[in-house]
Amino acid sequence: MATYKDEASIDDKARLVAQSVAINTIRDPVTLFNEQRAILNLPAISALANSTNTKPLHKLLTIFQEGKLTDFQSFLSQNTSTLKSFNLSEEECTYNIRLLSLVSLAAEYEEMIPYQAIAATLKVPETDVESWVIAAVQKDLLEAKMDQLEKVVMVERCVVRKFGMEQWKIMKERLDLWKKNVKGVLDGLKEQKQNPSQ
Repeated sequence: MATYKDEASIDDKARLVAQSVAINTIRDPVTLFNEQRAILNLPAISALANSTNTKPLHKLLTIFQEGKLTDFQSFLSQNTSTLKSFNLSEEECTYNIRLLSLVSLAAEYEEMIPYQAIAATLKVPETDVESWVIAAVQKDLLEAKMDQLEKVVMVERCVVRKFGMEQWKIMKERLDLWKKNVKGVLDGLKEQKQNPSQ
């Protein structure tokens, strides 16, 4: 796929391969998460959006790369036959997009995610939240701990689904805050060293 450098060079064979790659990526977006991260930037994959037959497939792939469960459900309501026409299981797709939605939610929250927010995002009962967190941890999408009394998930690490300019800005803000906090600690230590009696 990467050998095609622009959309003008895409032939019928490349379109078929791109379609196959897109379908397999949607079928198993979790296992090959890192390998598939830049798939939307490939010219052969972008070319899928230009054909009437494969445009819905490209949209579905975009949802699996960047979207959430609500995007997937909205897509299904408008494209009822797409999954069937590309031999995709709605049950498997729903399971995978829920895991990916949990990852996106973890990236949005600083550290703690209330069970209620997870249940709302995944559209599952609150009693199922822990099993979804465990599934995401087992798939190495998250490192997290659950506080069952407070009903929060404390995220230590999560994979990044999308990293663009907005994510760079968020990272800069977090680093600036960290830098400010470290400076405050160092200034406090310096002051304490200069005035040991206090």
